[in-house]
Amino acid sequence: MATVNPLAGLAIVHTGLVCRDMAAAQARLSETLHVSWIDDNREEWPLTIFGKPVTLNLRIAHASTGVANFELIEAVPDTPWVTTQAIMQHHVCLYSPDSAAVCRSLEALGYQRLLGAAGDPQGYFQDPEGLLIEIVGDTLLAYLNAYYDQSQSAVA
Repeated sequence: MATVNPLAGLAIVHTGLVCRDMAAAQARLSETLHVSWIDDNREEWPLTIFGKPVTLNLRIAHASTGVANFELIEAVPDTPWVTTQAIMQHHVCLYSPDSAAVCRSLEALGYQRLLGAAGDPQGYFQDPEGLLIEIVGDTLLAYLNAYYDQSQSAVA
């Protein structure tokens, strides 16, 4: 009996990138991709990482070309957001209107949850081969789209 792929047909929201230096990465990517980065302030985020609740001071920025969206996260040791490179492609973010069901399916298929508590309707999952996938639902998609709209307006 074939296993149903819970990722089949999901829309790509963004490509996630991790960097060592936010200002340097933004400058390089702005030139390369011709984008304007939105909201790169540090914020405290209460999260569940590797199954443990933590509060992290994260610096995240968003940009859009109108065709592709990007999320840039400054590296934080001992989290999923680490890199030895100046800029690294990190994850692909996918949207589902039933994100809770997709998350349950991924967990049932053996994907390791890196971000979010068991049962959360969104999070980061690592497949057995190492691919890192973020799943988001309606609320987080609306939040992200507001940044992508701002980024497109800033470039126009």
